[in-house]
Amino acid sequence: MSWLGCEGAVDQVLPWLLEDPQAVRSAPVDRLWVRLVDVGRASAGRSYAVPLDVVLEVRDAFCPWSAGRHRLRGDGDGVAVCEPTTAPADPRLDVAEPGAAFLGGTTLAALGAAGRVEELRPGALAGTSAACRGGREPWYPGGWAFPLY
Repeated sequence: MSWLGCEGAVDQVLPWLLEDPQAVRSAPVDRLWVRLVDVGRASAGRSYAVPLDVVLEVRDAFCPWSAGRHRLRGDGDGVAVCEPTTAPADPRLDVAEPGAAFLGGTTLAALGAAGRVEELRPGALAGTSAACRGGREPWYPGGWAFPLY
């Protein structure tokens, strides 16, 4: 989001500090993209907000070592494990979708509603989305202090 030439997260506090938040115009700025090159390792290396046990079937033509089924388990307290499995998949998705959801802003449920994730087990996307959410929206602090190159 851009506020008065300043950038911040979508959920930043500034608008709520103003007497008239509608007097300020905001616009989303698309600057933060994530592409996982090792879905298993990246998924195990982050924490999850609530306990999670899901089998992701990931398609990845560019990094074939990342493709396949991954069983992701998290305890909701910061410990996660992601291992290859032959168990049936809960959602099926291309590698772009876990990248979009990795930082906790975009949800797999929203991507599923857009037809970009196939939910194979009812409720899998809602549970995985809840687990991936963070306390704050992700954002890249762009601008002169953090150039895009």
